[in-house]
Amino acid sequence: MKEHILKTLILGSSFLVFASSLYAVKPKLSKSKPLDFSPPQGSRHLLKNGMTVYILRDNTLPIINISAKIKTGEIYDPKDKIGLAQLTAALLKDGGTMKYKPEEIDKILEFSGAAISSRMFMEEGEVSMRCLSKDFKKVFDIYGDVLMNPSFNNDKVNLLKDMSLEIIRRRNDNPGSQAHREAIRMFYGKNHPYGWRTEPTTIKAIKKADLKNFHSNFYKPNNMILAVSGDFKNEKEILKSLNNAFSSWKQKTVKFTAIPEVKIKKERKIYFIDRDIAQTYIVLVQKGIKRHNPIEFSLNVANHILGGGDFSSRLTTEIRTKRGLAYSVYSSFAKRPDYGYVFAYCGTKPETYSQALEEMLKQFKLMKEKPVSVQELNVAKNSIINSFVFRFPTPFSLMEERAAYELYGYKKDYLDNYTEQISKITQADVLETSKKILAPETAMIFVIGDSKKFDKPLSSFGEVIELKED
Repeated sequence: MKEHILKTLILGSSFLVFASSLYAVKPKLSKSKPLDFSPPQGSRHLLKNGMTVYILRDNTLPIINISAKIKTGEIYDPKDKIGLAQLTAALLKDGGTMKYKPEEIDKILEFSGAAISSRMFMEEGEVSMRCLSKDFKKVFDIYGDVLMNPSFNNDKVNLLKDMSLEIIRRRNDNPGSQAHREAIRMFYGKNHPYGWRTEPTTIKAIKKADLKNFHSNFYKPNNMILAVSGDFKNEKEILKSLNNAFSSWKQKTVKFTAIPEVKIKKERKIYFIDRDIAQTYIVLVQKGIKRHNPIEFSLNVANHILGGGDFSSRLTTEIRTKRGLAYSVYSSFAKRPDYGYVFAYCGTKPETYSQALEEMLKQFKLMKEKPVSVQELNVAKNSIINSFVFRFPTPFSLMEERAAYELYGYKKDYLDNYTEQISKITQADVLETSKKILAPETAMIFVIGDSKKFDKPLSSFGEVIELKED
């Protein structure tokens, strides 16, 4: 009996050794082919009134989507009425139209399970609709009236202004968002359109006539691009509907306020708001690139390696993973018609804030001093290329993207060649771009935190300009 048990144990252990050796051998995987990104083009048309339209039929679901991209934005607010663009956008639907009262619009949309929304960004306005294809006619009729004939109901105007004032009152409730907002504001300057913010005085100064004038100037067929996709019979049918709906909407010369030149001094400035809060929020901002600069492709890869690549980035690896100094730390960059910016953010403990800040500055510097590794380069490029495809989960999102790129003046093939441009980036390109763009020695530093808990005086990083929270 003992001999039998012994044999069983020996055989069993031999099997385990054999099985473990099998698992130790790396499986041979076939090499995957490079990603072939060939998005459908859709078709581009010009309506009789001069409006550009991108169309792509999609019969997978009985739904039709439309989005208008308007060349406008918060940067065109009058200086004494900052917030005008946002209020105008918010009230296109909610303020009713010449044909439909606000409550009528809400009732019809709710009954149909449809949606009409309007948003405003720094350099772009957007008005979108979504409905079942069977309800297209009635929902599109409202959508067209929202675009062309908003009435800006007095009660709704006053309500939105009151809501805006409440948002201003509570805008510092989230110190992380506050740090981001105020850093950009100080970087560009309080009086530059890229940096200004709404104030109670600017909101109170806005009248109904201002909303009408803003709409009349910017919301014109020759100043917008329409993206259309969904369950319609054919392009001829949808084009007929569009031409009929907008036939009375005439072209008009749009007046764009001149945006002042961006002037950024090449010297370090440290701005500080002393707040009794648990965390310290650090923001680095430095001069970036103008829109359409071809260096954006190598800058994208460099930024991904530095801090834009989630857990694989250097900032995350060094500050969060290795040292445990922060939960959230990252970098990004933004393009503008005039100079954009490169940005890094970190939320950390006040007792170790200096270690996090020193490491942020160090990692910016290291990007300029020697080439990134082949592995870092490949991980960054593959991540950017693979994630780029997922920006277009539907035919409609693709048409929206094509419309937006044209609105911002990109070349026709920008979208189609994007992944190819990223794939061409080399170690030398990343190093050259980092040397040319990254400047931690002159980056502006913005900090919000409790100075009583700081492990090191903020002045050890340079001259500190303390700001009062407002």
